Formats: sequence, structure tokens, C-alpha cells
Amino acid sequence: MVQSDTKFASKLFSVLHKTSTVRYVVFSPPSIRSALGLAYLGAEGTTAEELKRALLLEGSDKNDMAQRFAHRLAQEQKQYGDDAQFSYANRIYVAERYRLIQAYQELAGKYFNASAENVNFAESIKIHDEINSWVREQTHKQISFLFRSHKHISSDSAAILTNVVYFKASWLKGFHQFQTKPFGFVSIDGQKHSTYTMFQWEFFRYAELPSLKATALEMPYKGTDIVFLIILPLEVQGLYELEEKLSVLDLNEISSQMRREHVQLQIPKLKLEFDVSLQPVLDQLGIKTMFGPNADFSSLAKGRDIKISDMVHKAYLDLNENGLLTLPQAVTPTSWLLSILLMERPTKPFIVDHPFFFAIKVKQTIFFLGHVTSPY
Repeated sequence: MVQSDTKFASKLFSVLHKTSTVRYVVFSPPSIRSALGLAYLGAEGTTAEELKRALLLEGSDKNDMAQRFAHRLAQEQKQYGDDAQFSYANRIYVAERYRLIQAYQELAGKYFNASAENVNFAESIKIHDEINSWVREQTHKQISFLFRSHKHISSDSAAILTNVVYFKASWLKGFHQFQTKPFGFVSIDGQKHSTYTMFQWEFFRYAELPSLKATALEMPYKGTDIVFLIILPLEVQGLYELEEKLSVLDLNEISSQMRREHVQLQIPKLKLEFDVSLQPVLDQLGIKTMFGPNADFSSLAKGRDIKISDMVHKAYLDLNENGLLTLPQAVTPTSWLLSILLMERPTKPFIVDHPFFFAIKVKQTIFFLGHVTSPY
């Protein structure tokens, strides 16, 4: 299942980064995969076959698949450590004209920690508020809403599959807040911006990647093996060429080339909140039927013509200093001396002042993938 997770993540990113027009993309492959696994549990016929093929699932027993998914989730949670929080949540809202099947509810609750519930979509404002309230609860109030407007919901809606993800962790070596200052960033369209940038001179795992025309750096998180991997193209406008090459490359191959180096690191301070309707993305991955009139979700609910009206994914990441030190006077002369001594060593510059690719990962598990093309 690990290998299929990685392949699915690569396929998903290859479509998402081409279709998105916003300044950044950030999404969680395991979170989306869990939502689609939840849909697969309730699907039959062509609908189930498309989901199974796209998710690279083996075997045909849904109960076995659900158990393997639950085992995979438990293994992931062991990798978080005590200081990292990673959680995703799924819920299917089904029109009350369809009667939910008890066996589906039991499987979804037992193995996916998810649920389906009947709602009256004609009460669009009420359902809109209910969904957003659930999102706030699942993300510790970091994400305020999934739907900006109740107009996404109507009496014609059959089922809406919601999926949110939340990640919080502290850097192993944080940044000094007082050193954060405006610095230049050239966006993908060549526009120059001034954005708050964090600075650090430290030892990191680093690699020069001539075949990708890029350099890479891993920033470790505290109390866990999870790392924030940045791959920075050498050319200011080189992101899209880099991503084409990455689409057929295992990120672990890059990690294996990294060595501990003393680095001058500059990276923008960013809040990344990204939401996307996955229907057009999944369509390109071969998942078509579940959104149309021929969808078969007869293992989810009883009733004719039930389909998924929309599938929405939202992710939130806060890339900041982690509040290591907030005031200049809190820095001792000893720490200043240490910084000066480190700066005198041979140093690799890693200046993130133009579009870059990133991943949050540990070994074979990719928690997030994304890119930033502009700070604003």
C-alpha cells in the first residue's frame, strides 16, 4: 500500500499543478486518498472499478481494503512523534431522500473514523453552516470554512464528500523572529515582491541536483522524523520544468543524495490555505462516473440516481518561525558568538527568493505536496 500511496500522490500532483491558477498549491495525498477510499466503500460496478484503478488498490474485498487502510493510518500516526499533529477528516453528506446503509456506516466508522449523514439540502444555509462548523472543529479552528457560499449547495444536491487536513509541528531548529524582515521574491510571472523572510545559518541536509537544475534542503521537525523538503530550481522561472521531471521521480531518491552541510537559509514566511473542487482533477485520473448520472453508490445508500455532487479538499499550512525568540534582547552574547562562528565556516547559500516545490514527508510517506509561485 505504501508504494501505491506514492504513485497516487505523484499522479495527483501532476494534474493539480497544471490545472491550478492560484499563487500556491498545497494538498495532502493521503487525506484525499482516504476520502476516495471512503467513496469506494459505497461504490459498485463501473464506479467502483474506476476508483479501484485510480487508487491502485489490490484485491476485491472491501472489508480487507478497509482493514489495510486502518493499519496504514495507525502506522502513519506512529511516525508523527509526540510533537507533531497530522489529522484528516472525511464526512459524506447525503440527501435525505436516500436511506443510508448500516453496513457502510459501520465500516466507515470503524476503519476510516468517518461518517455519512442524511441532510436536507434544500436548507442550504443551514447545511452550509453545519459543514463549516465541522471543518473548524476538525482543524482546531485553523480553517474557518470549506464553502465560502451556500450557493454550492442546492435541493438538487445528492451527496457532498468533504475532506479537510490539518498539520502542526515545530521546527527542530527554529528561526529568530526579530531577524525576520522584508526581502525580495520574484514570482512566476516575473513580478518582484517584498515579503517577510526568515533567516538562519545552520546545518541542514542539503543536495545539489544538476540533473534537475535545482538544489534541495530538508528542514527537520522537532520530536519526529518528518521533514519539510524544499526543491529550489536554479533558474527563477524554472519551476514548471522542474515539476515535469519530478513527476517521474521518487522523492526518496533525492533524499538519498542529501548530505549535512552548513547552510545560509532564507525562506519566506507564508500562510498557505488552499481549497479545490476535485471533480475536474479526478476526471483526468479516470474517476468520472461517480460524479455523473450513471454513478452507482448502492452500497452507500438505497435510492436511485445517487451521485457525488462535489468533492472538496482544503489544506492549511503555516510556515513561520515557530516563536523561538520574539525580542532581540532575549538573545544572549553566547548565541550571537555561535552565529558568527558558524557564518565563518564554508556555507552553502539556499536563498528561496523565487518559485519552489515542497513536500512534507517521512521515508515512504508523503503528507503534503505543493508549490509556491508567488507570496501574494
